[in-house]
Amino acid sequence: MNFRTTLVIIVLLIGIGGAYYLFFQEPSDQPTENEKPAIHQVYGVARDAVQQVEIAFADAAYQDLKLVKDTTDNWQLAKPFQADADSEKVNQMLDDILNKGIKQTLEVPELAQYGLDTPSITFSLWTEGDSPAATFFIGKKAINFSVYAKEKSEKHIFLIESSALDDLTKSPTDLRDRSVIKFNPATVSGIQFIHRNSGSTAQPSTINCEKRDGTWHVIHPIKTEADVQEIETLLSELRSLKVSSFEADGADANVLTRLAKSGLDDPRIQMKLTDGDNTYMLGIGASVPSETGTQGRVYVKVSVYQDAIYTVAEDLYNLLNKSVFDLRDKRVMDFQRIDTVRIEIKQDEETTVCTKNLDNIWELQTPTGKLKTDAKAIDDLLFGVDSLEAVAFVDDSTKSLASYGLASPFIRVGFTQRGEDEPVVLLIGDHTQDGTVYVKPEQSNQVTRVKRDLMDNIALGSAWLRDKQVLNFHIDNAIRLTLTLPGETPFTCQRLGTNWRLTAPVREDANNAEVNAIIYELDNLMVDAFVGHKSIPTDAVTGFDKPNMQLTIELRNQKVYTLQVGNQVEASGRFYARLQHEPNLIFLLNTELIPKLKTTLERVRTSEE
Repeated sequence: MNFRTTLVIIVLLIGIGGAYYLFFQEPSDQPTENEKPAIHQVYGVARDAVQQVEIAFADAAYQDLKLVKDTTDNWQLAKPFQADADSEKVNQMLDDILNKGIKQTLEVPELAQYGLDTPSITFSLWTEGDSPAATFFIGKKAINFSVYAKEKSEKHIFLIESSALDDLTKSPTDLRDRSVIKFNPATVSGIQFIHRNSGSTAQPSTINCEKRDGTWHVIHPIKTEADVQEIETLLSELRSLKVSSFEADGADANVLTRLAKSGLDDPRIQMKLTDGDNTYMLGIGASVPSETGTQGRVYVKVSVYQDAIYTVAEDLYNLLNKSVFDLRDKRVMDFQRIDTVRIEIKQDEETTVCTKNLDNIWELQTPTGKLKTDAKAIDDLLFGVDSLEAVAFVDDSTKSLASYGLASPFIRVGFTQRGEDEPVVLLIGDHTQDGTVYVKPEQSNQVTRVKRDLMDNIALGSAWLRDKQVLNFHIDNAIRLTLTLPGETPFTCQRLGTNWRLTAPVREDANNAEVNAIIYELDNLMVDAFVGHKSIPTDAVTGFDKPNMQLTIELRNQKVYTLQVGNQVEASGRFYARLQHEPNLIFLLNTELIPKLKTTLERVRTSEE
C-alpha cells in the first residue's frame, strides 16, 4: 500500500466519522466549550428572588439608584428619591443583565487596565438578608462587542456582551412608574372635588360623592343619585392616566419655588379619592407654556409624593372640572320598558292607547278597531323615555308648575308595567326658546328641561305610532288599477287570469311588467311620516284639490283604495299623500318613490317582447 492509498483511506474514515457524528450522535446534556453560561446560572441569582437592586455610577452625570421590592412584589424607587417604579421595566432590566452569557473567564494580575479598579458601574443584588447576594463591577469595553466585568468576591474577571452598559445605564425617569395615581376603581368609596376660581376671593366650591351599597350618590352641595357611568368613566380614565414629564422631585432643592411657578401651591382643582384605607389627593396647577407642535399640558402633584411635580395632558383638567350637573344622575324617568304592557298618550281631547297582546305584539286601539303599530316607533318611544336625560334641572321646581306648563300639562304619557295597576306618568309642558321642553315625572317634584325631538314625536300620537305601511294586500289580490296624471290620458287596467288588459280608454292587452311594477310598489308602499292632526295644512298647500297623481286599486274582496299624491314639501322634498277615504290622515312619501308609481298610457300599451 503506497502513501497515496493510505492518505485516501484516512480521509474516508474521517468523513465517515464526521457524518456519524452529525447524523447519528445523540446530543449531550453536558455543556460544550462554545456554550456560554448565563450570569444567573453561574452565580445562582434568579430574577424573581431579587428583593433589592443598587446601581452606582462612576460618572457623576448619572444618579445612583436603589430599588426595593415591596410586600406586594412591586418595585419601588428608594434612591435618589421615593417613587413608584415600573415593575415591568425593572424586571426587564434584571432579565437583560442576568441572562447575559459569560463569553470568557480571565485570570489577570491587576484590574486597572480593564477598568475594574474604578468600575464605571457597580451593580448589587440582594435576595435575602443584609448583604448582597452578588455585586458586579462593569469596566472597559473589549473587542468583539464585549465588556469586562467582575463579581466583587472573586479574583478572576470575565467578558460579557457590551449591551450590559445600556441595560444598566438607567435614570430614575427610565424606571419610574408613569401612573399618576395607582388605585383600584372598584374599591373607591369617596370622591371630593374642590374648585378654586382664579383671582377670586370667594370660598372654593366643593362637590362630594359617596358610594353606598354599591351605588354612587352626590351628597354635597345637594343630595341625589349620581351619574354612575360618568363617575366610572372618570375613575377609569384617571387610573390609566400617565405622566408626560417629571418636572421636579424630592431631590430638587428649588421644589417650593417651582410649586409656586406651576400654580400647585394653590391648585385650580383638587380631587380627593378614598380607596379603602388609602386616601389620595391630586392637584392641578397652571397650564404648561405651550411650545410649537407640542400637545397642551398642565402641572399636577399627588399627595403620595408631596414634593413631586409632574405634567400630564391637559385633558385631565377637563376630566376633573366637573359641575354638580355633570355628576348627578340625569335620568328623568325610572321604569322597566321591557315590562311595559300599555302606553297611553293624552293631549287635549285625544287619547292614544297602545297595548301589548298575549303574543307580545303591540296594537293601536282606535274607535274603529285595532291597528298595527310601527314596531320601531314603539321601541323608540319606550327606549327614548327610559333613557331620557335632563339638559338642565329647574331649581324652583315646587314653586309654580304653571310657570312651566305643568299644572295642566300639554301631554300626559303613561306607562303601565306588567302586574301594576297604576302607570308611571311623564308630564310634558311648555317649550322654551332654546329648543327644550319642560317635563316632570308625576311622582316627582323635580322639573327638568329635555331636548324636544322625542317630545315632538310623542305629540304626534297615533300618527307616530301606527304602522307605516300604506296598503296591506297581496299582489295577486289586485284586480283593477286606474292611474290619473295631470296632462296625461287616464287609463284603467283589468286583470284577466294572470295577465293585465286595458279597459279604458282602449281595449287591448297591457304590458304586464309595467302594470305589475306599480302594483308591487303599492303593495310595499311605506309612509315616511304622518302629519299630526293639529298641523294639517289646507288642500291648497297639500295639493289635494288638484292631485299630482291619483292611483285607484281594487282588490278581489271588493275593497277599493285611492291614493292621492299632492305637492312637494319644500323643506324636506317629500310629497304629501293620503288615502281618499281617510282625508284627514295625511302622510309624507319619500321623493324616490313617486317616479316608481308613475307611468303613461303609451308605456302600458307597449307590448312585451
